[in-house]
Amino acid sequence: MPRIIRSFVSYGKEKKVGDEITLSGEESHHLSKVLRLEPETTIEVLNGEGNRAQVHCLEVGGKEIRTRINSIECCLQHQPLIRVAVALVKGKKWDELIRPLTELGAHRITPLITDRTEVRHDSSKFQAKALKWKRNAIEACKQSGNPWLPEIDDPTSFSTFLSENSEKERRFLASLSDPSSPFPDDQDMERIALLIGPEGGWSQEEESLAQNFAVEPFSLAGNILRTETAAVSALAVAKARFLP
Repeated sequence: MPRIIRSFVSYGKEKKVGDEITLSGEESHHLSKVLRLEPETTIEVLNGEGNRAQVHCLEVGGKEIRTRINSIECCLQHQPLIRVAVALVKGKKWDELIRPLTELGAHRITPLITDRTEVRHDSSKFQAKALKWKRNAIEACKQSGNPWLPEIDDPTSFSTFLSENSEKERRFLASLSDPSSPFPDDQDMERIALLIGPEGGWSQEEESLAQNFAVEPFSLAGNILRTETAAVSALAVAKARFLP
């Protein structure tokens, strides 16, 4: 299978066959200097909003690449849309978690601050982290071909997350309290949220609070999983369970 070269740029949905798309900044530098892209090469350009455009390169420069659209595929999002809400973990583990969750097609990613979260959230430094998380998600879209860039939220407390459910998600809490709880057979859901706790697990107060908000427990297995392992596994199982 020939290698697919992908790039990412936020072009509007009004683009059509024959229109030009200009790649600049990091995208043009990587394609021209690292991949040694040449004029007339065909590549795939994602916009993060469901479009895959096959384009051929007209001019290749280190600062700008001009391309023309040969074809566009508009990809639908299958329901349910899946949000993954994950407790913040130390070091680079949470940063790196963005990639596999994006590759697997998470619709939205929410970092949670829980009773046993060991990471101190500094809102003044969040902007830099948010940019890094978005870059990781873009790279994952390019690697996997996922045409949908996930929304990545600001960190929020567990209690705030539970109290705010404006999108009417059906929510599931990863828990070892009931290791026999699988996902339900119900296929008629538009949005779901998977809640993944910290290394030390949910506190008793959090489990009780989740129950008060009618959050449903689920279990992946009897083993105790790392937060990042649990998040990726839960998303993979949920996709296999609910998506066509």
